[in-house]
Amino acid sequence: MEAGTPWDDIPSENEAKDDSESPQIQPVFVGELGHSSPEPIPMTGAPTDFGPMLTGTTELPPGQMIYLQGTPSGAAKVVGVLVIIYGIIGIGSAGWNMFTSMGMASSQILFLALDLVALGVGIATIVGGVMLTRYERRGILLLFIAIFVGTIAGGIQLSMVDTIYDEMLETGELTEEEYDLLMENNSLVQGVGLFFVAFCGGFCALIVAIPLMVSNNGLDNSKLFG
Repeated sequence: MEAGTPWDDIPSENEAKDDSESPQIQPVFVGELGHSSPEPIPMTGAPTDFGPMLTGTTELPPGQMIYLQGTPSGAAKVVGVLVIIYGIIGIGSAGWNMFTSMGMASSQILFLALDLVALGVGIATIVGGVMLTRYERRGILLLFIAIFVGTIAGGIQLSMVDTIYDEMLETGELTEEEYDLLMENNSLVQGVGLFFVAFCGGFCALIVAIPLMVSNNGLDNSKLFG
């Protein structure tokens, strides 16, 4: 018997070639229980690239609120239109008073000055009303000033009622008895008149301030001065 050499197990060239041409058998891995692992099933027709995704629930930090700006309230426009109408009436009244005061003698200049002030108040009232219809905050300040000046002018005119009575007596528009009766109640008339003038001024100021008290009034940050 011939002893085998270490090179006997090396296949020859022809055997290696034949082995390479023969089909290769893939090994199958068997698990601990002797079952082969399932083959992967390719997914076709389904999207594989979804991009970045966020999961979870949206939550606001505690103590914070989000305010949504809606359509501005129409209170400013409504008040502005009413103020414009009032200003037109005021201009007409001031013009009529100027016409009637032309016939007065000693107090003509003073009454004309007060009527001119009333005329300016009416013009300022119309301008402030136009500003208010445009949602300009400075219109409210202008209206406040006009109401204040108009109230002061009305109070001064009421304090001059006795002067008017004197001139009406001189011109014969009042008799002596009528003059005495009016002068007896002059203080009462002036007191009631001043009360109504102050009440009307405060009521008008309250109406003008309505847009400031309404939420989402839409007023801008414009200023009357500066």
